[in-house]
Amino acid sequence: MTDAPTGISIRGPRLLLRPLTGPEIDDEWQEMIDADPMSIAFLPDEAGFKARLGRSGRMQDGWLDLAIDLDGECIGRIQTFVPPSRPLPPGVYEVGIGLHASARGEGHGREALAIFTDWLFERAAAARVEAPTDPANAAMRAVFERVGWELVERYREFDREWVMYAITREGWDSRRRP
Repeated sequence: MTDAPTGISIRGPRLLLRPLTGPEIDDEWQEMIDADPMSIAFLPDEAGFKARLGRSGRMQDGWLDLAIDLDGECIGRIQTFVPPSRPLPPGVYEVGIGLHASARGEGHGREALAIFTDWLFERAAAARVEAPTDPANAAMRAVFERVGWELVERYREFDREWVMYAITREGWDSRRRP
């Protein structure tokens, strides 16, 4: 895992989490437009979204966006973000992940989430990492559980039901011990 001069990069067994390139930002906007409504709370403002992704690779005010790269190809995006309706306490990071449809079902989401979680605990001083998903998103829920995260809450936000998964530093460290 390195913080490259051009931004944060995190290497895993198969994947590289790295800053997005200009053309990939446009592709990720199109992915947002085409996203299953189950996977996003709302469609963000295009200019704001693209400006945020333009800062990809740099942690800023709790926000970090990275491409999920497989063999030189962007197959999705992973991020930390601060929910608009509830500020996060220091040391808490909320994560979002989206894989392109062609990359799903291959274990890439699990690897990306695991190496990102590890980086947040090791390099960003995280005490807790959490992520919401739609209760019906069985694939994402399975990824959280396989990586060792636990269902911690059910709640309502943006006129929808959500489930929150999380893992603490202690929980993560205990999973890594032999």
